[in-house]
Amino acid sequence: MKRLQYTLCIFFAVVMHSLPFGEGWGGVFAQKILKDTMLHVVKSFQPTIADAYKMNDMPVVRDSVPPIPKLTYGINSKKINTPFTVATLKSAKMVGEPLSRLYSTLIRVGGGNYNTPYAEVFYNNLRSKEISYGAHLKHLSSKSDYDGYGFGGFSDNTVKLYGKKFLHKHTLSGDFGYDRNLIHYYGYDTGLIHILDEKALITKQRYSNIHGNLGYQSHYTDSLHLNYLINLKYYHFRDFYKTSENNLCASVDMSGYYEKQLVHAPLSLDYYNNKDTIDTASSVIVSLAPYILSSGAKWNTRIGMGIAVENDQDNKSRFLFYPNIDFNYNVWENIVVPYAGVTGGLKKNSLKSLTEENPFLIPSPDIKNTNTRWEMYAGIKGSISKNVSYNTRTSFSRIQSAYFFVNDDSDFFKKGFNTVYDDVNLWNIHGEIQYQREEKIKVILKGDYNAYDMLKELKPWHKSLWQTTLTANYNLKNKIVATADIFVYGKRNARIFKPDPWVSVSIPKELKPVMDANIGLEYRYSKKLSAFVNFNNLGLKRYTLWNNYPSQKFNFMAGVTMVF
Repeated sequence: MKRLQYTLCIFFAVVMHSLPFGEGWGGVFAQKILKDTMLHVVKSFQPTIADAYKMNDMPVVRDSVPPIPKLTYGINSKKINTPFTVATLKSAKMVGEPLSRLYSTLIRVGGGNYNTPYAEVFYNNLRSKEISYGAHLKHLSSKSDYDGYGFGGFSDNTVKLYGKKFLHKHTLSGDFGYDRNLIHYYGYDTGLIHILDEKALITKQRYSNIHGNLGYQSHYTDSLHLNYLINLKYYHFRDFYKTSENNLCASVDMSGYYEKQLVHAPLSLDYYNNKDTIDTASSVIVSLAPYILSSGAKWNTRIGMGIAVENDQDNKSRFLFYPNIDFNYNVWENIVVPYAGVTGGLKKNSLKSLTEENPFLIPSPDIKNTNTRWEMYAGIKGSISKNVSYNTRTSFSRIQSAYFFVNDDSDFFKKGFNTVYDDVNLWNIHGEIQYQREEKIKVILKGDYNAYDMLKELKPWHKSLWQTTLTANYNLKNKIVATADIFVYGKRNARIFKPDPWVSVSIPKELKPVMDANIGLEYRYSKKLSAFVNFNNLGLKRYTLWNNYPSQKFNFMAGVTMVF
């Protein structure tokens, strides 16, 4: 330890001696003699090393733009009374389109070849929320002459009054009218009566019909109430030969919802009284046909049944039951909608209904009711586009007492027709397609094919095996309206008797197919005045719908229509 101290002292002396002392610190260095110096060591030397200090300051870039000072402030709110009164506003009202003007009277008058005058009048009251009423009058006649046949003039006359009373939740409706139709039995060969006075023959037939109807219908919009339609109808039908028919029909149709299904229960009572110069007979038909309508997102169905009780003119009663089922399913967005079902029913054949189909019936034809025991059908319908729709259908029916018209054999001149009845199986194929573009163009094409399986008769007399109709309407800016009708009936058969002195044998007589085309044009000069012209039988040929009764050839009618 002491040795270390001596060493340090010597080192210290040498250093001090070597320092440049002179006349000050800045003088010239000069070597001097070291004087004797006495060093006193107080304690032992302890060397130490101070802790290192690290500078942690990060470099900072000083911005020359001073920061915007944050301002703080407060608002002392104070309420100021500002009285304001809101003006009352009127309730908003829906403003619809202006109502079009109505006219009460329409008159059409005209005429054509074959001495054909025509007149028709319509009258209605103007717009009313309480009552609607009107009248309709019509006259059409013709003095037709046919080469080789008798006089075929006819006339049709109609007078009808009708009205409706609108109540709070009901509608009361009614009508009363009189129809008078005159025809002549002209289906005889004038060469057979050259020795007789043709004017002495009584060929005139006149049908008179007085009819009335009274109805009462409810209009409840909620599902808690039952809706109903009550009808009471009556007509008295009479011909020139004092054959008459009275019909009274009372019906009611009640409907209401049971959960989500709509239930209908129609009930009707038909009473018929027929009278001729020899006998009087009555018949009654009571029918009940309840059904349920149900639907889903893509399907609709009808399930029901029909019940009929018939008491015919021979006082024979029978109870009849019919199915009533229909189902359709929307396969693809109303483009393809297949459907199928089975139904049936009893059709009352009356003197009025038969003469409306064939006015050349004899005064007292044979009348029976037609019973369709069942009819099964299936088809596909839908809309190809917003303008085109279609429907195809096939059906098979079993029918009892289907009626057919045959020439009456009791008259030497075969002036009229009678009815025959037979049980048939009928297969029908029906197709139709429709094109409609708003109210401007509408075209409908329909076609039917029928196959009859007869039980007793040789042929379905006067029934066509196939038929096609085309109907077109065109409206040019509501100024010119054109209509066209084309229909074609396939071959038909009439029943005639083979001349034989010993036995009478019926044989079929084939009637040629029928083709007819009609065109109508109307020019509307104004809303109150227009002119029309109709051209019928453009084929310029006589055709025969009923055996020995040819139609008129080309005929036309022109006239005017006035509204005020």
